[in-house]
Amino acid sequence: MNFALPEDNLLRLLAQLNMTGTFNHTVSRMPYSREQVTFRIRIERGNPATAVRIEMGEMVHCMDVKTDDPEKHLKVADFIDAIANGRVDGGEPAPPRVTRQPLLPEPDALLSTDQTNRLRYMVRHGGFASLETGLALPINVAVHRTRPAEGVTIIASIGTAKPRTKCFTVRGDQHECLKRLLSSIEHLHIIATPQRAAAA
Repeated sequence: MNFALPEDNLLRLLAQLNMTGTFNHTVSRMPYSREQVTFRIRIERGNPATAVRIEMGEMVHCMDVKTDDPEKHLKVADFIDAIANGRVDGGEPAPPRVTRQPLLPEPDALLSTDQTNRLRYMVRHGGFASLETGLALPINVAVHRTRPAEGVTIIASIGTAKPRTKCFTVRGDQHECLKRLLSSIEHLHIIATPQRAAAA
């Protein structure tokens, strides 16, 4: 297990690199240990470079980073990690820092806008729809409004010889009923797709 600057300190380090001052930090053994090492970082912000001095125990190391570099905090964090793990003097490169990546783009919607609007109408008034979701067979949906309690009874199925069917009643407002209906349709689509069912 290596020492590493906790990721939640990266934003704090970025803010500190935009000013001059002395700050205290810790590095921790990752990912499960609570063992920590405290160090001091002295920053002198200049133009075009910012000078960084790291004092960890009896070790003192210095580096310069470009003041306008948007990733300067990552470079300093990598340098701190290398010092804490004894790699600076040995010339061994630090492993690349893994930071949180942006979320993957959302997959395409299962239903078209027209189909979703049709289901929204059915939740309000009841009705039947046959939905094409890219499979060989459509998903058939019947919605019955419950009275006097607010809610719907839903029957959804896919297939003919051995249909997969869901039948349930949802109590609540129209938003909650639509949410449960869309979730049920997505589940039917998944279990009717052999590759997706195997991966689930």
